[in-house]
Amino acid sequence: MRNALNMALRQEMRRDGKIVVFGEDVGKNGGVFQVTRGLQDEFGPNRVFDTPLAEASIAGVYVGLSAGGLVPVAEFQFDGFVPPAYDQIFNHVARMRNRTRGRFTARGVIRFPYGAGIRAPESHSDSPEAHFCHTPGLKVVIPSNPYDAKGLLASALREANPVIFMEPKKLYDSPKTEVPEEEYTIPIGKAKLVRGGTDLTLISYGAMMAPTLAAADALQQQQTERSYSVEVIDLRAPRSRRRSWTRTLTT
Repeated sequence: MRNALNMALRQEMRRDGKIVVFGEDVGKNGGVFQVTRGLQDEFGPNRVFDTPLAEASIAGVYVGLSAGGLVPVAEFQFDGFVPPAYDQIFNHVARMRNRTRGRFTARGVIRFPYGAGIRAPESHSDSPEAHFCHTPGLKVVIPSNPYDAKGLLASALREANPVIFMEPKKLYDSPKTEVPEEEYTIPIGKAKLVRGGTDLTLISYGAMMAPTLAAADALQQQQTERSYSVEVIDLRAPRSRRRSWTRTLTT
């Protein structure tokens, strides 16, 4: 997934000169999980730059850059570091379109690794998606595999509204899947039918897709009176817009 995300950032930055990437150690070091590696070498320090260790400031810079007509991509180093930025995100990023009656929107992407599973310490294993999913004005995207990650991030960078892009840190290296080198997008707001079934529906997203599929396999193969045909759906975007995801389900 880290390679797919890096590819999406690189391709979209080549396509759109207004995209700027900034955050803690995203420049020379390429980010703590190497998602932004090599971007500063190609695009220079004016478009890929490091910031102080101050999440509220990073989110504030995001607001200013977006208001100035750029497409900011702000990276918080870990999920547990996001709370200091809540005021800027909830009161400015999310409310900009409504506050200005549609004249302006805080377009851009706020991305960060999230979730447990890598035996990290406190402040490095949080899952704060509920905060963002319940905030009007934000779209929340959480990919479950490299192919989706690239297509969803490309769409997020072209989206007219602010997107919270949460990257399951447990999935940065696994699973590995084929990812096309050419550009492609995956519409934000369309769930994915991973597996068809007639008896039961399991719904999940992000890193929980793997155990969800394992549970579906177990139900279908169990040696009891009967097995079950299990449908599995990947939300992709736990929050995207007001209308229900069921109306935009794709196969």
